[in-house]
Amino acid sequence: MNLEKWGSGHEGPGAAHAVSWFRALAPSMMAGALLGVIARFQGAPRLAFAVTILVSAAIGGALHVLNHAGAHGVTVQRIAQRTRALRDLSTAMQFMLIAFVVTSIFALELQFDVVPNRYGFVELIIPVAVASILFDVLGGTFCAALTICYAFQALAPPRFAPILEADVSWRVSLVTFAAAALSTAIFFAHESRRLQPASERQIDSAWRAASHLLEDMATSLQRSFARMKTHVLPGAALVLLYAVVWAAFATISTGRGLHGDSLEAYAWGREFVFGYYKHPPFWSWVAGAWFWVMPRTNFSFWLLSELNGALGLAGAWALIGRFGDRRMQMLGVLLLMLTPFYQFNAQRFNANTILLSLWPWTLYFFVRSVETRLVRHAALCGLLAGFAILSKYFGAILIATCFFAALTHESRRRYFTSAAPYVSVLMAFIVFLPHLVWLFRDGFQPLLYLSNRIDVADRAISNHYFEFILGNLAFFVLPAAVLLFARWRRGREVEPLRIAGRHGAPFFSVLAFAPFVLTLVAGTVGHASLGIPFAVPIFALAPLVLIQFITPDLKASLRATRTAVAVVLAGCALTAPVLPYLYLRFDTKHHSEPREEMADAAIALWRKEVGAPLRFIAGERDFQLATVFRSRDNTSEFNNFNFRWSPWVTPEGLRLHGLMAICRAGNDTCNERAARFTRPDTSLHPITLQREVWGAKGLPWTLNLYIIPPEATPARQD
Repeated sequence: MNLEKWGSGHEGPGAAHAVSWFRALAPSMMAGALLGVIARFQGAPRLAFAVTILVSAAIGGALHVLNHAGAHGVTVQRIAQRTRALRDLSTAMQFMLIAFVVTSIFALELQFDVVPNRYGFVELIIPVAVASILFDVLGGTFCAALTICYAFQALAPPRFAPILEADVSWRVSLVTFAAAALSTAIFFAHESRRLQPASERQIDSAWRAASHLLEDMATSLQRSFARMKTHVLPGAALVLLYAVVWAAFATISTGRGLHGDSLEAYAWGREFVFGYYKHPPFWSWVAGAWFWVMPRTNFSFWLLSELNGALGLAGAWALIGRFGDRRMQMLGVLLLMLTPFYQFNAQRFNANTILLSLWPWTLYFFVRSVETRLVRHAALCGLLAGFAILSKYFGAILIATCFFAALTHESRRRYFTSAAPYVSVLMAFIVFLPHLVWLFRDGFQPLLYLSNRIDVADRAISNHYFEFILGNLAFFVLPAAVLLFARWRRGREVEPLRIAGRHGAPFFSVLAFAPFVLTLVAGTVGHASLGIPFAVPIFALAPLVLIQFITPDLKASLRATRTAVAVVLAGCALTAPVLPYLYLRFDTKHHSEPREEMADAAIALWRKEVGAPLRFIAGERDFQLATVFRSRDNTSEFNNFNFRWSPWVTPEGLRLHGLMAICRAGNDTCNERAARFTRPDTSLHPITLQREVWGAKGLPWTLNLYIIPPEATPARQD
């Protein structure tokens, strides 16, 4: 059957009416089918599969009829009035609302468990099925995708094996997921059309376009050079100035040195491999490449960190420009500067903060590829998306956001029937492929590390869930207060604000809200504790949401926001010199670590005792990483004394070059592991150090320094 003709209703009113009912009931039937599959896994008879489908379809049909029944009584009228407000929302907003409600209910249910474990699957599946049916009645189309995600997670061991109490293999889970995905594809098939040209005229047009490729490339290069003079160079100067200012602040205000995550980025980046035991490698590659060129100093590292944040602001500027005018661009970037993401959080260069720059630029080129369907925009989108997931698997949320947003765009047919999405997918896959090969060869170490961190208590999941929401909302209190102040002083904007423009509200809503909602969904069903740093990169479009919600006068808002940013900068400049003293004086416990002092003492002691370059260092994480960064002997870390976690370290290398270990005196585990590598010529040196700033002293730290010289070096004679 010709699905395109069938879906457009060209076979008569009866067929069109049947299609309408099929589209109305398909998500409900799909939810029932998934419930039936789970019931079968629980030992229910085969009849249960058909019963669940029929019951779910009946509920969906009844609600569908009730919603379109018209004025057939006061009760129906009231129900219609209550649901009209939801039905008038965009499809994307309905999707966010339902996903948010379902995951919130699930998080609460985890904390207050009233369902026996034998029927624990009910608390996971039933709310999703009901949400799917209601969402279908309200006009949404993404309930199928949401239900599929939940069903796959429910069937995938070992997460819910205790709940299902059934030995479900991964093959069964994969087949179930594929069947549900196929059902979704069939459900949307009536909106598709052939990918190849349908007529000779289209083929001729494609041939002419290919013949003019070189001419188009030359024209594009000329335009690029002209734009570089007028836009790129001034923008690059602003980005660099922003990075230098905040790097100087970090250098002055941070007394105890670089954060451990930043030091880890350097230590791993200098050992170029396609994956590390904890994370994918791209963010550490960036740090390694940076220090091939730049000097190895704290200021240089903070410059890299703040430059990454400044590039994120530039990406937000470009992205906001696709949905608002120049005033909104400026106001949006200034509002982001009032959040801690792009300066304070950016100081900790790690797998989360690298997404500050990758996230908005990926969305920008995705929007451009939807607009133009040009290969270059699609390729850049795929390249940056590949780098994002190659930095942290959280980048999958970014890719999912682009996919859902594309489904809501008014030009989705032209987009999906062009080469753009497939070029993006291919480019992202090519970027990720070396790491994928490494995963198979190395035994999926990052996934094992992740699995050990997500199996936390149910109450902890619920607490972290709401802390994640409230914590990220708190970051936008100051920007919202500035906009409210501007509205109080000057009132609302005279003309209605046009946000989203030609892209439509659903498309903008998905790009703005889906990352936050999908993070909540992934964290809840994945049984992971959500940390606030996860959401650092996802709010590039949040300023436009605030502007649209508050609708202040834009000129007054720009003046107020500039003043607020200037006050923040002035306050940071004035307090920067005294912050190290204040940190050590009033937060002694967390700012007493003498990392740099201990690293310098360890390096000096090794040179005195051994006289050879220090090639390998192990022990306490922050102290060993600080030693790697401050050493000039091409030092590598021996992470946790684990050869698998540090593949650049071998037993032969340790025998040839020796090893130094730094362990706190009270850390029995570290000292025991260091003792395994000692020999008769090993020397142990306890050292006690204290940090001191302007007379304020930190807590004393006593560390044991194990010096294991190279085998070729004779034992030292006293």
